[in-house]
Amino acid sequence: MEGDTPIGVTPTTSDQLCDHYSPAEVSQLPTMAQHVKKAIEFLGKDKDGFFLMYEQGDIDWAAHSNHMDDMLGTMLDISDSVDEIITWINNNGGWERNALYVTSDHDHFLTLKDNFPEAVAELLISGESHKITPKNNTNKRAWHEAIKAGRHEDTSKTATEHIKDFSTWTDEDIDDVGHFWGTIGSGGNGWNSHSTRPVPISYQGDSGCLEALMGKKYNIIGRPIDGSDEKVDQVHVHACMMKELFGL
Repeated sequence: MEGDTPIGVTPTTSDQLCDHYSPAEVSQLPTMAQHVKKAIEFLGKDKDGFFLMYEQGDIDWAAHSNHMDDMLGTMLDISDSVDEIITWINNNGGWERNALYVTSDHDHFLTLKDNFPEAVAELLISGESHKITPKNNTNKRAWHEAIKAGRHEDTSKTATEHIKDFSTWTDEDIDDVGHFWGTIGSGGNGWNSHSTRPVPISYQGDSGCLEALMGKKYNIIGRPIDGSDEKVDQVHVHACMMKELFGL
């Protein structure tokens, strides 16, 4: 790399495909890392400590559009911001005085095939990374389109089969880009929404709190909920943050 430019790679993606904003707009849009750096510089002045929560919301929008190209950019954006926080933590008491949790509030039913890393690498090397999202992709939600056509009342096919009729990726598209959204058989861009699948969480400085609560029961508005083996709920994450902040 020379600065932000990869050596030996000649980008061929047009400006129209790469840039969703005008140069004037881009000049006024700070990166997530810049936002976070300024936030912790200000909040870090409080001798009593601070709590900061933020979201890279464009990850969600990219996933709703089944748009891997955009989503990879948003993931790099939040990765850079986490680097800023870790740098600040290392310079301000380390993990004995600070805790960091990085997670998601939901999944988008994305499946990466075995050839996904190779597909991304080949497109990056050829300067055509935008092609990791097939040209056939649309921003339309396949199931919504199916409902408009009355398919939700048609029991002659499964929901998966109905969705595939309204998805626009081909089987060749899926093989070329090494991923698909939604259930197997529903087409590569047949989802466009959230799922109930568990999401990962990365953390440090937690003092063993999450491990201790893994699989434990909890209450929601007074109602007892059974825990899940080797998993934590957002309620557990909140409890651990309260513990780190206030010693509760």
